[in-house]
Amino acid sequence: MPHEERTIVELGYPGEYLSRLGYTETKTCKIRLSRKGQGVLARMYASRGYSMQATLAHDFDLSSLVVQIDGQPAGTISVRLDDGHLAAEEQFPEFIGDLRGRGARICEIGKLAMDPGVRSKQVLGAIFHIAFIVAFRARRATDIVIEVNPRHAAFYMRMLRFDPVGSARMCQRVGAPAVLLHMEGAKGRRLIDEFGGRPDLSAQERSFYPYFFHPDDEEGLLRRLSAGS
Repeated sequence: MPHEERTIVELGYPGEYLSRLGYTETKTCKIRLSRKGQGVLARMYASRGYSMQATLAHDFDLSSLVVQIDGQPAGTISVRLDDGHLAAEEQFPEFIGDLRGRGARICEIGKLAMDPGVRSKQVLGAIFHIAFIVAFRARRATDIVIEVNPRHAAFYMRMLRFDPVGSARMCQRVGAPAVLLHMEGAKGRRLIDEFGGRPDLSAQERSFYPYFFHPDDEEGLLRRLSAGS
């Protein structure tokens, strides 16, 4: 199958120990657009005791992003444009219906699954920024939504500035509670323009945005995402 995987960006990733010469080990981290991302997600969810059914509704999602460190899958995230059915509307139909009624173009970001050993803010900022480029630029979304476990909601609200929508509801697909988070495209654009590519501002803006790419880099990343599609 053509274009099953292609690298969008390659980053240096610091290792967890010092070599005998006293230098920090640097690994290679690649973020790839992959048709295999849902399989990676299924394995990670299963390892955490969640239902695999949550990952199998749309095989070969062309907007699955996979993080590889030294060639090994370390995480994944997916982006899906609203085609008349979003997973989130099973639990939050009134909010999704309201967005559609206002003419919103919605993208749904799948729950992030990342190896707990991956703690690099640069890597996490990079994968979220590329997901935002897929949603807001490649898919021309006006709004993005994401369902997360209530335990993780504060992380997304603090590190990505998502806004909460209502209270937790039981998600039958994964057999666990979920809350819905939302972001308007204008808000994401403002945060990227203000902080993207500015790690020197990380003390001021304690989120992933200073670890996003610089806004001037988006055109090149968008071309790589679109190549061969």
